Amino acid sequence: MTTTETGESARLLEKLAPPLIGNCPDLDLQKDLVAALEDGIKQAPAKFDKYLLFVGAFELPVIPDASAEGALPDQVKLINLPSVTEAKGNEPIHALGTHLNGFPLAQAVGAERNLVRFSLLTMSAAHQLEYLRKSGFVGKEWKVLVEIHYYRKRQFVGRDRLHKDTYGETLFVNLNYDTDVDIPGPEYVLNPAVVQEHETQIERSLPAKFLEDLRWVRGRLGKPAEINIAAVKPHQFVAFVDEAIHHMSPQFGGRTVSGNQLGAFLAKTYGQDLVQDASAARQAFREANSGFGSYFRSLMSTAKPFAAYLKLVPADKANTWFHLMELVETPDTEVNRLGLRDAGLTDDVIDALFAEYWPGYQKVSVPGAKPVPVAETALKRQASAEALNKRVPPPAAGDRRFFRTWVRVVKA
Repeated sequence: MTTTETGESARLLEKLAPPLIGNCPDLDLQKDLVAALEDGIKQAPAKFDKYLLFVGAFELPVIPDASAEGALPDQVKLINLPSVTEAKGNEPIHALGTHLNGFPLAQAVGAERNLVRFSLLTMSAAHQLEYLRKSGFVGKEWKVLVEIHYYRKRQFVGRDRLHKDTYGETLFVNLNYDTDVDIPGPEYVLNPAVVQEHETQIERSLPAKFLEDLRWVRGRLGKPAEINIAAVKPHQFVAFVDEAIHHMSPQFGGRTVSGNQLGAFLAKTYGQDLVQDASAARQAFREANSGFGSYFRSLMSTAKPFAAYLKLVPADKANTWFHLMELVETPDTEVNRLGLRDAGLTDDVIDALFAEYWPGYQKVSVPGAKPVPVAETALKRQASAEALNKRVPPPAAGDRRFFRTWVRVVKA
């Protein structure tokens, strides 16, 4: 049933490490599942009208040959899992709260077999069954446990942060989007810096063969230089190796900072004395060029330029500092990269500013570990460049809806 093909599993894992974007493996089946679950929710809204539901899980104690994959849905049964507060002993749990258990909903609408089939089709399309077959660890000490979530209402996220959802048992994550338009998918960092507490955890919770392959892949990929984004077309899925990336929900509309934050950053970067000099000069300039008299001064061209009011700021930087102080002294404003560029800041300085006030892009949140830097140096953000060039799809109206599958591995 299962064979180990030395080296082949590591090479395949390397190909799967960057998020794979693929077309829905069975669009009619996906639509039928969504329709059935939504109809069932309408019948029992008090129980199931939630933004997110655990809808079941299934086990793969062995991985069949490729020729036998088609028979798997008839051999595998969708099962319920307890929540963390319901579990007894060391039995596997699902990751959501007790109140988010939608397994009875899946049973009520008869979706059990289709949920299994759809998940297996995605795993096959994403080459995950192939990897499990080549790696050879399933069926010995380990079995696969596939956990399925129905994300009905993934709402706009204001400031997410790079993170992992899982606790060190997950090999692959699959996101099957139910959308008729192009949407931004997750932002992610490929091959981020390791989190030592998490590494200690996965030494105990993941198979040695997978860890061997993972270490080989990490060495091949090199250090990250960018925070990437996955662009998703209608009815596509995104699949990734959980231990090869950190991810986050896409930040719509670009990052912004307030006037107060900009002022604090300028003081920290260039010194409070320069900020005070520019502020005092701006006030004096405004007073000299306001009111009735300014009209006649402008006609006679005798008004002093802003640079003449500066004592510490270099004259060739006067225009930049004037515009920066306009932003700083409008404390409730929110200014994006384009506005900061227009004020005269370079992209390197803007990157440092966003790093200061958007820590979610600089540090990773992993369950059971303290937040740590995601890379040794600050990373560029692909979505920023894409947005400036109008290549990022706009946020779709309404909520994003998708099936999320965690392909976990547990002791047999």
